[in-house]
Amino acid sequence: MQYKLLSVQLGKVKGYGDKESRDFLGKYWESGSFKEATSLRVWAGKLGLNGDEVADKVHHGGEEKAIFANSYENYKEWSEFLGEEVPFGALAENLTISGLHESNVCLGDIYKIGDATLQVSQPRKPCWKIAKRWNNQKFTHEIYTTGLTGWYYRVIEEGFLGAGDEVVLLSREAEQVSILDANMAFANPIMHRDILEKILSISSLAPSYRASIEKRIAGEFSLEYMRVD
Repeated sequence: MQYKLLSVQLGKVKGYGDKESRDFLGKYWESGSFKEATSLRVWAGKLGLNGDEVADKVHHGGEEKAIFANSYENYKEWSEFLGEEVPFGALAENLTISGLHESNVCLGDIYKIGDATLQVSQPRKPCWKIAKRWNNQKFTHEIYTTGLTGWYYRVIEEGFLGAGDEVVLLSREAEQVSILDANMAFANPIMHRDILEKILSISSLAPSYRASIEKRIAGEFSLEYMRVD
């Protein structure tokens, strides 16, 4: 199957909502989640795409979460769930890719996209911001339970990329764990402890993701980042 980069999105940090409101969906927040498609070729550097911004630099961005990708094949499901058509970048992703999906993208996969070489470092952990982005308090939990979270890339070799580029799988880890399987195991650690332990054998994991898997096995990991109240 041929994989293709359909769209590239960039976002600027802006403030939304009402500073006086105490309602979850209505209260003030800052985010770079509202990303817009660009027809230009964009530089993919070690810290992400040139021109893209993130508000929370503790939990987003950095070398291990440089570029966020999502599968175009999920768009039908999200449109049905939200009850409206959703544009490219709907999940706040930088790259919308056809052909790749959580079920066939594995931790540690290395891809060539345009002139850049990218490696899958970890799944995305959906937080409360995507619920606010779509004014739907159930959306974060829906993404979490389906496992259709998207995935992060670290940049191995910097270069330009753009909509229309072919996405080529260059190499894959000996221990193959798909993003979907990793997410299902994270959500059900007792049932899928074997998968969690297999994940820990993958040397290319992002350090923070490795730590979260270790805590999940030990029963110590909090899902506080998903709270929507």
